Amino acid sequence: MKTIKNLLDFALVTSIALTGISSAETTDRAKEIPNFTVDASRQLGPFQRLNGVNGGPRINLGTTFDNSEYFRAFNPPLVRTHDSAYSDLDTCDIHVIFPNFDADETDPKNYRFEKTDLYIKSILDVGARVIFRLGESIEPGTPKYYAHPPADFKKWARICCNIVRHYNMGWANGFEWNIQYWEIWNEPNNSSCWMGTMEQYCELYREAAVALKQLDPALKVGGPALAGCIGSKHGKQFLEFCRDNKLPLDFASWHGYSSKPDGLMKNIEDGIAALKEYGFENAESHFTEWNYGLGQSAKTREERRDHFYRMRGGPGAALAASMLAYMQGSELDVACFYSAFGTVFRTGFFDIYGVPSKQFYTFKAFHQLVQCGTRIETSGNNRKTGLGVVAAVNTETGTTAVLLSNLDDKSSKFKLELNHLPFKERLYCTEYVIDDNRALAQDREKTIGSGDVNLEVELPKGSVRLILFTPEPVKDEQ
Repeated sequence: MKTIKNLLDFALVTSIALTGISSAETTDRAKEIPNFTVDASRQLGPFQRLNGVNGGPRINLGTTFDNSEYFRAFNPPLVRTHDSAYSDLDTCDIHVIFPNFDADETDPKNYRFEKTDLYIKSILDVGARVIFRLGESIEPGTPKYYAHPPADFKKWARICCNIVRHYNMGWANGFEWNIQYWEIWNEPNNSSCWMGTMEQYCELYREAAVALKQLDPALKVGGPALAGCIGSKHGKQFLEFCRDNKLPLDFASWHGYSSKPDGLMKNIEDGIAALKEYGFENAESHFTEWNYGLGQSAKTREERRDHFYRMRGGPGAALAASMLAYMQGSELDVACFYSAFGTVFRTGFFDIYGVPSKQFYTFKAFHQLVQCGTRIETSGNNRKTGLGVVAAVNTETGTTAVLLSNLDDKSSKFKLELNHLPFKERLYCTEYVIDDNRALAQDREKTIGSGDVNLEVELPKGSVRLILFTPEPVKDEQ
């Protein structure tokens, strides 16, 4: 027996010598494989529905596309109507609804609600609620036509009130749709959206917020939809103005774009801290625009093109999945990805032909996770490298779902440790992948036995993996 053992030891040493790897290095490499853990026995309650979006199902690409089927596939809880001019023409902007500012704002004949009605109805028909942005779409070029402060703030506020009356109170052959959220303007610290000063915006907010709450105290009124964190200089100026003037602020909204998820999460955390600092701890926190980044550092058109390829491809999908994981358990109340249309802005779910981007499939995968059941405890998130893990379990059916993402971590193989999965004999494991070349495509399937389970999974940079554990084989309907 000693001879056999000695021969085996000699073979092992020889093998290590030939490969140039020491036994200590072999152990170190094994330790380097990052570990995700999922514990189905530790339930954290329902998911936070932070998968809202900007832009509804209607997209005008020379003709109007109806993307309702896609919207039902990812099921957003909220749809914000900002930049409707770039998704479906002639819809939600104030100058479209009330085209002649000099006209009598009390006369219903001076309003053009028809196309906006269709747009809002398309959102409600897919089961989402509306955040109605009162204002104008961004105007990145010159000259600016609608980004200027209104000529009469009080009249503009009365026009806003009549829009609310139309959609909630039946005014002007309207509806009783009970739209709850009304956001006043967009990015007043961005000259492409607001050519006035921050002081002027604060005065506009005062007029509109007070008028809307007088019309219906149950409305949720907010702003300023700031470009960047609400904890920045301009955000604090707005919060201070609202506090000192005792203005209604049911929700405070702000935006963030970055290819670094840690920066996006710090934006959220700093914003919530600023609300508390200025006494608005009861106001809802709304992150009403977020995405991979806008490529501002690109020096050439080719670099900018490549940036948007990454945004719409695997890296953008991975950042979206990681953010949806990180935001769970945060103090954030509402988040709206920008955007669910895309088209000429290239920053969303559909290209100029109406074909879904990889980010769309991340949101579809997240919806499947939410449908599974209760969120359960996980570990392995790394905000600095963009590793993400979030999981759910349905104790009645025995189904467990895990969503993994890797934006920029150097590792490509990971150990997934699954503890206390709710099954007695065996489960069927089915895996789906999103990356530059695959759109939630089935990758592999296997059967696993009872007890706690360890799996090795492939998760290279710029990829997302959805893993379903079910008591019966999954029919591939992805």
